[in-house]
Amino acid sequence: MKKDEFGNINVLIVWYGGTGHAWAFLADSIMVASFNPQLWAVTMISIPRDLYVNEKQWGIIGRINEVFAVGVGRNRDFATWAAMLSTTIQEILGIKVPYYALLDFGGFKHLIDTLGWVTVDVPESFSDSTYPTPDNGYMTVSFSSWVQQMSGEKALEYARSRHSTSDFSRSLRQQLIVNALIQKLKDQGISNITKIKSLYAEYTKIVKTNIALKEMIGLGKYVYQLKHMFSYGLTTECSNIVAKFSHPWCFLYTPSRDLFGWASIMIPDGGTPGNVSFYEYTQKFGSYVAHNQSYQIENPRIMIMNWIDKTFAKKTLKKADGFANQLAVKLKKYAFNIIDTQNFIQPISGTTLYVLSTGQVNHTIESLQDFVPNIQVFQQKDQVGFEDLTGIDLVLVLGNDYISSLVQQPFNYYK
Repeated sequence: MKKDEFGNINVLIVWYGGTGHAWAFLADSIMVASFNPQLWAVTMISIPRDLYVNEKQWGIIGRINEVFAVGVGRNRDFATWAAMLSTTIQEILGIKVPYYALLDFGGFKHLIDTLGWVTVDVPESFSDSTYPTPDNGYMTVSFSSWVQQMSGEKALEYARSRHSTSDFSRSLRQQLIVNALIQKLKDQGISNITKIKSLYAEYTKIVKTNIALKEMIGLGKYVYQLKHMFSYGLTTECSNIVAKFSHPWCFLYTPSRDLFGWASIMIPDGGTPGNVSFYEYTQKFGSYVAHNQSYQIENPRIMIMNWIDKTFAKKTLKKADGFANQLAVKLKKYAFNIIDTQNFIQPISGTTLYVLSTGQVNHTIESLQDFVPNIQVFQQKDQVGFEDLTGIDLVLVLGNDYISSLVQQPFNYYK
């Protein structure tokens, strides 16, 4: 299959209503799956439907889910408009996406029912009293937090529910269904070529895709040995104030509605009403988490400590506090596992990383240096003073040179 410059195979996955639904071609779910064949890992990134885009060359200015809907609605040319949407996604995430898989709600249910069911570990209980029915009415759907088997209809309800939790939580639920589908295919022997051909014949009846049979056979063998799956989604749900309230992947914000005809939409951080296509931060995030999966596999627990000398900070006309929390927020945006922060134990001149874990953390150390350069690394045998820390694998201590680096390059939460 076609790979990007990092060796990943990237696929755009779109769910839409289809026949019998209002706005039949409106994209209900948009996500990118980036597969690393070397690490047996998939990174999934969801794009919120309310992200505002300006695609003047195609005559579409509005929410991203309308790019596909308006285009397909014009001429029913799914292939062309899937490619157009892929181009938009590349602009947003900085990831080349040559493949697509398009699935309407009826096909979604049929695909799962063909496999029998999917098993989903529901992380959060919720109830939605405004779930839409085919006759334009509403019904109540509820899910409890436990491992359960879902039919196609039940899985669709779980993936589509809009008014019970946030749109971001909804995106992650949709990724849980994709993961459950992958596990079901593995359980049914996807590595068998005859089985793949049979599934592919059924699959192409309900899914519009440009993935050929021979590519699917090769991909099927990889999927059977899939070890890691990471779920992300661009969101506005975050805080730059307190690290413990911050969340990964928050690279969007909700602008004042009066600037967009009172529509409730999202645009990228750094973007403005005059430049909604400011994708510098989202591109760095998307490309980074898709192509640096090793530190996410290691996933060590990290504490950040601020040991910057107050006297030194005063000389540089900066306050000495707040840096540990600030850096924790930034690293959490990029899915580092930050457990806690502390301030002022004792002054230290050089920023230092203390390795407490006996496990593999080398890739995490390399990745941390992308965000905090010139880190001195001390291995476990050199540790002094951290005996009381339990449940922590890495301690990143910020020294005076951290302030000096900020003088050269001011702090930015998003890159």
